[in-house]
Amino acid sequence: MAEKGLQLDSGILQFAPKGAFYETQDEQFKQIYRMWEDLFLYDRTLFCLTTLLGGTGFSKGSMSHMLLSNPQSVEDGALIPQGLAIDYERNVIIHNLKRERTPRALKNLLMLTGGEGMKKVNNARTRKIILEFIFNRDHEALDNLAVNYKGKLKRLVRHALGRQTLSRIVDHGDEKLFNKWIGRYHPNALPVILYLFDRPVPANTVMAYYKKIEQVLSLKEAAVKDDIKAFEKYMKGLPYLTVMGYRNTYKVTIDKADVLEGSKMTDRQSLQMQTAAKRSGAKVKVNYNNQSIYDLWKIYYHNLMQSDTTDLPKIEKAIDEKHAKAAKIDIGPVTIVIDASESMSGSDKRPLHPFLTSLSILSVLDNIVDVIYVGGKPIDVNGNQIAVPGGATDLWRGLTEAVMTDAKKIIIISDGYENSVKGMFEHAYKHFKNSGFDFELIHINPVMSADASKGTTRQLVEDVKPLPVSAPEFLETELIFNKMIENRELVKQLLVNKYQKLIGGQ
Repeated sequence: MAEKGLQLDSGILQFAPKGAFYETQDEQFKQIYRMWEDLFLYDRTLFCLTTLLGGTGFSKGSMSHMLLSNPQSVEDGALIPQGLAIDYERNVIIHNLKRERTPRALKNLLMLTGGEGMKKVNNARTRKIILEFIFNRDHEALDNLAVNYKGKLKRLVRHALGRQTLSRIVDHGDEKLFNKWIGRYHPNALPVILYLFDRPVPANTVMAYYKKIEQVLSLKEAAVKDDIKAFEKYMKGLPYLTVMGYRNTYKVTIDKADVLEGSKMTDRQSLQMQTAAKRSGAKVKVNYNNQSIYDLWKIYYHNLMQSDTTDLPKIEKAIDEKHAKAAKIDIGPVTIVIDASESMSGSDKRPLHPFLTSLSILSVLDNIVDVIYVGGKPIDVNGNQIAVPGGATDLWRGLTEAVMTDAKKIIIISDGYENSVKGMFEHAYKHFKNSGFDFELIHINPVMSADASKGTTRQLVEDVKPLPVSAPEFLETELIFNKMIENRELVKQLLVNKYQKLIGGQ
């Protein structure tokens, strides 16, 4: 697949703009953007279908933005492979949006309004995709969406309709325009539009479908009056962020701890708000069993660094259970060497991300013979030594230890920055290979790098191409991508088959 000058790997699907220890997010983004552009110009169909593989929401949103920014040629229909619909790009974009968590899906749509540093895009395709994603759902789902994400929906609808059309619908009740743009997806959505833009709902409008919106309007009325009793009544079951928004906007004299305990939080929010809740004196129940393996390691190390050992046993138990239940990839008996040097501590925006990713990857690998940590600062936790990133990178020591155990398959998880001594890892690798030691080296790199000589991540050894894996669920994507990339048409046909399986004739 890769022609001269085209350097690609699955890192193009795994980017998140958070920066790393040695590089800013802008440096990383420019490098990844060039790769997206190269693949897009090389083969637009392949570019689009690639987003059906596992990847970050940001990468998929950015790639969709590129597709929607560049209109298809009128002749493109003749170039569409057999098995794809004429509007396959729209189908793929909608499919990817529906598979994302709602906050990320809305962020991806907001890229079209100029969000996350992207250029504004407003054409017939973007307008239809925005309105279809928001309104093509049942009453209950639309009710919840409007209450949870009012501000984001407001921006998206205004962008899709334009000020003049929007005004004719919400201020002048233009039924024909409403049906043209919104009614085609949801004929009873007028109360939602009026709610989003703070317009009064006429008495004859059907509100029976939108109980949450009615509840929020009652909450707002209580907030305006600073009626604490009514506010406490109506906040029950409403999203925490929505309730806090009205509390802060109207300066309601209700304690934050009462809001934390009385409103509704998702499992992820309860985990994220745990520290704030403790400071305010509120009791927020966290269901650790419903968290991802990465988020469990993240809160484990956060609590560890804060010397808060209260819930560590519960978190450890949840990690063990997640590890046991995770779908495993078996590539034979492996010895793992984990880079625990200071550069694996990540950036301010994403502290410890590379190291936490390394720990999470362990959960999807089967047949692990041994795990060797290189570098780091050990911390004692109930008699056990827990590694925390720190110190120099002497990866060659880990490689030496692994080879000396007669390991046949060695996986190094490292960002590729070696500084003690620079080049010593490759020197040791070549020494062992030339001395007759029989082993296979696999380098997994959890950090995107703008200064990588090839692909998206830095190499440790010239003849070992790193596998970019920014999250454990993307390991299989990289293994597949790496094997398929040699044959353009084979890749395309496999992805067309994947399209048929996931989307079909939609």
